[in-house]
Amino acid sequence: MNHLEIRERFLAFFEGHGHRRVLSAPLVPARDPTLLFTNAGMNQFKGVFLQQESREYNRAASIQKCMRVSGKHNDFDEVGRTAFHHTFFEMLGNFSFGDYFKEAAIEYAWTLLTRDYGFSPDQLWVSVFREDDEAFRIWQERIGVPENRIARMDEADNFWQMGDTGPCGPCSEIHFDRGERFGTADFVANPSRFVEIWNLVFMQFIRDESGTLTPLPAPSIDTGMGLERLAALLQKVAGNYATDLFLPIIHSAAELTGADRDKADNEVALNVVADHIRALTFLISDGVLPSNDGRGYVLRRILRRASRHGRALGQEAPFLHRLCHTVVEIMAPCYPELEFSADFISRVILNEEERFAHTLARGLRRFDELLDRARESARPVIPGAELFTLSDTYGFPLDFAVDLAREKNVEIDHEGFQTALNLQREQSRARRRESVSAPALEGSAALTTRFTGYKLNEDTATVTAVFMDGKPVKSAETGDGEKEVILIFDRTPFYAESGGQVGDRGKGHSDRAFFQVTDTRKSQGGAFLHYARLHRGRISPGDRVRLEIDVTHRRDTAVHHTATHLLHSALREVLGLHVKQSGSYVGPDKLRFDFTHFQALAQGEIRAVENLVNEKIRRNVMISATTEEYDVAVSRGAIAFFEEKYSDIVRVIQMDEFSTELCGGTHLDATGEIGLFKIISESSISSGIRRIEALGGAPAFKYIQQRLHYLDILQQHFSQPAETLPQHLVQLEQNARDLERRLESLQRQQRQPDIKAVLDKAEPVGETTAVVEFFGDLDRKQLSTLADELKNQIRGLAVLFANANGKSAITVSVAAEFTSKINAAELVKEIAELVGGSGGGRPDFAQAGGRLIADFPPLRSRVIEILRDRMS
Repeated sequence: MNHLEIRERFLAFFEGHGHRRVLSAPLVPARDPTLLFTNAGMNQFKGVFLQQESREYNRAASIQKCMRVSGKHNDFDEVGRTAFHHTFFEMLGNFSFGDYFKEAAIEYAWTLLTRDYGFSPDQLWVSVFREDDEAFRIWQERIGVPENRIARMDEADNFWQMGDTGPCGPCSEIHFDRGERFGTADFVANPSRFVEIWNLVFMQFIRDESGTLTPLPAPSIDTGMGLERLAALLQKVAGNYATDLFLPIIHSAAELTGADRDKADNEVALNVVADHIRALTFLISDGVLPSNDGRGYVLRRILRRASRHGRALGQEAPFLHRLCHTVVEIMAPCYPELEFSADFISRVILNEEERFAHTLARGLRRFDELLDRARESARPVIPGAELFTLSDTYGFPLDFAVDLAREKNVEIDHEGFQTALNLQREQSRARRRESVSAPALEGSAALTTRFTGYKLNEDTATVTAVFMDGKPVKSAETGDGEKEVILIFDRTPFYAESGGQVGDRGKGHSDRAFFQVTDTRKSQGGAFLHYARLHRGRISPGDRVRLEIDVTHRRDTAVHHTATHLLHSALREVLGLHVKQSGSYVGPDKLRFDFTHFQALAQGEIRAVENLVNEKIRRNVMISATTEEYDVAVSRGAIAFFEEKYSDIVRVIQMDEFSTELCGGTHLDATGEIGLFKIISESSISSGIRRIEALGGAPAFKYIQQRLHYLDILQQHFSQPAETLPQHLVQLEQNARDLERRLESLQRQQRQPDIKAVLDKAEPVGETTAVVEFFGDLDRKQLSTLADELKNQIRGLAVLFANANGKSAITVSVAAEFTSKINAAELVKEIAELVGGSGGGRPDFAQAGGRLIADFPPLRSRVIEILRDRMS
């Protein structure tokens, strides 16, 4: 049974039992600062389990992309060494939101495994929480599992909780018995004989701060089963790496590295490479790019570990970028977006492989320094903090360092390394927490706001809360010292900042108050926060108010939001389908669009994108805004963004067949209302991420009008038509450069000293002569040329000084036959100390600098003394 059939049997089974087939969420969790990556199927339903949101269905089934490389769910160090651990894996899961509970969940799992997948009931064991008599009874009496194959386990093994507080409950695991060749059939004493297949979580309690468990009014089910492990058992192979999910990758890796895949010594390295290239492919496809912190740092670490294992297999040249195409070939039937991004993924990996090769070479030099320093100390130990810097800055793997240190009998400070690593992780977590900008308002979590602004510019609403300084107040009035007030209403036409679009501005009034709204944002609970200045009267919860948005501000913002959609589609058409939005700003003044692409856009590409957008504007394409199910919208090609969190019913903005995106923002009725589109800049903001800034509508017209005004001024000033003005200016620039070179040449000739007069002042120094002179404002290049010329004429030494650019310049030139007695590099350092400077160079030529020379004769005398001492 291949992996495609395993997937379909799972989803079809639960679909046949009333479950909604739900697409996998991205690996980047949507607006959840507690998670670095999606690590379980339940992540996308977390809000439902916490009763913060609801779905239109109460049963779901999914196959979720997962990463486990951090926190308590961290399998990173086990990868490749065991048959069943991975960084990236897929989790099959079925979920009940207050619908069925233990009995149905257990029956579903048993039926699917024994009937649809064909497992023998005699090979299946189960575990339950020690106090869960209900689950024990269901397994024994309802399913018929013998008592001796049901293990009661402690809380550490069979009790699940989302966090220190919140939903939790016992769980029951189904295990496969691998047989007598793996030892005695004792689940507790010999757990290695058994392989966990499926974990059924019975979410039936909520834990408070004191640890007290209270039964949930609507218990739920959350289950998880690893696809890779299930495939290994169904395909009857020794481990996950021998399944059709991994074997083609291992074959390709062996071919690319020249490694013998049947050689036992290569097994771990090949497994690691196969696992890691899957993780890299999916992470990059989901918008994660290499960086020095957060998700990008994890990606970089995975890639470098894979590269290191490639080197262990004998391949020092980049090869992972080629291997990702094998992953795409295997997984594209389930994740078609991989095909569109394949070339981009490959290019990102190649760039990072080349970067790692460079940093590894630098890291080896730095490690050698640490090694030498450790060997010279009383106790040869390399400090952990130094090793962490080596790993973090140079990408130098710790296990590299351990192996190399062991060869030299030098110890590694593992504890210090771990301390530095933990500190960085905490700083990274803190940054993620800080990145969630929703304001914390006491008591606002239960409040909601209905948005009416898609159709209305004005609306009547009721004040549900008034906040000052983050706390709820009974009222606010004009005498409160011009403090900013945050108002929440039951309904509003004001759009709250979201998806890159700025919040609305406007005004409101009641019978006794008038206020100006300066910004609108969303609270974490979804209430719309109206930041307001109260200009007259008093406002309190319960007041009825009339709200009016600033229509010009909204329209100019809508111009740029609609233009952003057109820009996104134009970029994908001109550059390729690997282009994905990775950030945006949409305001009344401009739009800013960040997207994945690996090189600067050529002028021709910028023009092509700009022309395509303006063509769609001229065609005046009607813009439709509809609502439909998320899965349906995505399956028909609507673009969704990885860090946005979507509900089951989504709003789809469509412009003909050219652009279809999931979007909750405000838009125009037709593209022609944009009027004009102009790209004003294109730049890089990080590796693999480009940024375009552009204008639409009135700002675009003003920008072009201003540029044409400047062009008119230049035309009049230079008496040139627009067509010849660029060439005319280029010619003027060339003429100016020619004149500057001629002037510089004349000035050099005027400053050129009288060589004969200088030679007449040469001083005897030992068996030769030396010229020690000061030459005003000669530059370093002129001073160097002159020093060499004088040295050659006298076959001796030249020590020349000048003042240039606010400091002194010193040049020493020594004839080759005297460098054994006077080393120019050593001499210039000694002389430089006389003017508070420093320098260096070769034995025959050196330079230095220091403070300005105000009185040269005493300095000249001291230099001659130094020369005579050295030549004596």
